[in-house]
Formats: sequence, structure tokens, C-alpha cells
Amino acid sequence: MATIRDVARLAKVSPTTVSATLNGSAPVSEELKTRVMDAVRRANYQPDRNAQTLRRGVSTTIGLIVPDIATPWASHLAKAAQRSLADNGFNLLLASNDDDPEQEFRDIALMISHRVAGLLIGPTSLGPGYDVRFAEAVTCPAVLVDRVVAPDRFDIVADDNVHGGRLVAEYLLRRGHRRIGMLVGRPTISASFERFEAVTTSLAEGGAPLAENLTAFGVHTVEQAYAAAQDLMSQPVRPTAIICISHTQVQGVMAGLKNMGVSVPGNVSVISFDGFNPAEGWYPTITALVQRTGQVSDLAVGRLLERIRAERQGAPEIQRVRPTLRVGESCAALSGG
Repeated sequence: MATIRDVARLAKVSPTTVSATLNGSAPVSEELKTRVMDAVRRANYQPDRNAQTLRRGVSTTIGLIVPDIATPWASHLAKAAQRSLADNGFNLLLASNDDDPEQEFRDIALMISHRVAGLLIGPTSLGPGYDVRFAEAVTCPAVLVDRVVAPDRFDIVADDNVHGGRLVAEYLLRRGHRRIGMLVGRPTISASFERFEAVTTSLAEGGAPLAENLTAFGVHTVEQAYAAAQDLMSQPVRPTAIICISHTQVQGVMAGLKNMGVSVPGNVSVISFDGFNPAEGWYPTITALVQRTGQVSDLAVGRLLERIRAERQGAPEIQRVRPTLRVGESCAALSGG
């Protein structure tokens, strides 16, 4: 690995001049800057960011901690955050915890020990006393995404789940559906609760309240969604539509229905809160909300940098981003719909 002395030798300058050029710690002529930067490229020199942080007392690294990087939401968020941070001269350090709060707290402690400038976190929201423990663990500037935790302590950027719930419910009602099933996630996760409440309210207002035997709670794995779909379709009176609140649930539901020989949308319609790109190859294409992950990322990064730079003072805020509905081929119109 090239050192600063290697760069100095190639540029025919002193190591001090190389350091001044890279760190902006002293005036350097344009001619010397050109020579040094050319030598940096030729030597493939990579500055020691940790050493720079120790010298300056200011980090250019932001940590991003997500529950599961394998989900489309998390991977899209990470990609958008990396782009936005790079545009502002920051690097991204990523951690994924598989929805394990203990791993999440270890990741938080590790990133803080590495002196990150701030954190973007999609909280797991799991475990007793989570909010208090989370607020105590995060001792640097932080913005939360997707899930609401300790809103009196942290700025939060999340989907407008109330608006999304209305879009989903009203679309099914317009298509003539009245017996509607729903898979709900873990009750401690704000997004799951908000989506359930919004759908429940909108369907009741439309004269088609959710039936208890057509609602499955605590569904957060593919296997659980698979079993829940088969249970719903084994009821004496089947639902005509199933609402999923996550990409994971859709995977399990579609597999469970296929195994039973249940056609979508011929025998039952499926709609999701998590958006699907038609290019992903689902057949039929899934009618789903399109989450504006790029906008969520840009807002979260912008707010975090404002806090880091002390450009924003005062109480934390919750910013909501409204999804839109992409109509696919997975929802049939019933008679009169």
C-alpha cells in the first residue's frame, strides 16, 4: 500500500507538502497541487481517514444501520444515501443486523467508537424498553428512517402510512372487494401498526370492516406469510383480496397460494404496501405502493448534515413522504367493482 512518502517521492516534493495539499492545512501553489494529485493517482494512494479524523477532530463518515440489507427497501436506501453523502463529501459505513436488536446495539457502539460524524438508522424497534435503551445508546447526531422511535429525541423520515393505507383500501373497495384479508407485522414496529390502523379505518368507513378471522398478526418472515395465506384461503368464507404490508409477506403469500393451486387474481387478489419493480419478473405484476426511497434518503441525509453542521437547532421533527399506487395485474375487479 502506497504511503505519503511514496507520493512525495513521485511528485518530487516533501511529505509536508503532500499533507498540506490533501488536507488543505497550508497554502500550496496550483503547480504543486497538480504534481501532488497526479502522484496520488499514479501511486493509488488512499489517505488514512481514521488518522485524518483524529487530527482534525471532524469525521467525514456517516454510519447507516438497517434491519436487513437484503430487502429491496434497505438496498435502495443504502444506494441513495451513498450517492447523496458522496455529493456532500462524506463516506458511508454500512451495517445490517437481521432484525436483531442486540446486534443493532453492537453496531451502534462500534460506529460511535469509530467516531462517525452521525448515524442514519432504520431501528429494529424490538425488545422490552427498546425506546429508552435506543435513546441512551445513540450519543451522536442521528436521523431515523422508516420507523418511529423516541420522536422527542430524533428527527425521523418515514413513509406516510396513513395516506398509503387509504390508497390501498380505497382501491380494493373501488374494485368491488368487501371480504378482505390482511397480514400484519410485529405490533412494536410503527410502520406495521400505522398501516394496519389506516387500512382498518378506511375499510370500515367504506362499509367493509376487516374480519378478525381474516387478519393475521405477527407475520414477518416468508414462512409465516406462506402459512398465513394458506390459513386465510382455508376459511369457510375466503377473502377475495389479501393485503400484504411488506415485500417479504408477498413472497410468502404468492408461494403459499401457488402451492394450494389458488390463482392470482383469478381466485384471490393480492396488493402490497411495498413497491415492486415490474422488471423484477413477478407474474402477475403486483399492484403495490411505490415507496419514494430516494426522497426519504435525501431528506434524511439533508437533515442529518444540518444537525452535524449545527445549521438546524430546536426540537426534532417527523417528515412523511407520500407513496403512490402502481397498478399491476394482481387485483381483479369483482362484479359491480
